[in-house]
Amino acid sequence: MSHTPFIVGSYLIALVLLGWCALAPVLQSNKLKRFILSRQLFTEEKDASDS
Repeated sequence: MSHTPFIVGSYLIALVLLGWCALAPVLQSNKLKRFILSRQLFTEEKDASDS
């Protein structure tokens, strides 16, 4: 019995997990930037309407 499929499968799973660990902070950072920008625009619009 060859163990090659199990070894290849475990390497693929490890690559997917490492890729996700590398990509998740970037996605969170982009989401946080959009949230901050929308809050800033909302605050500026609110300040402009109050004046």
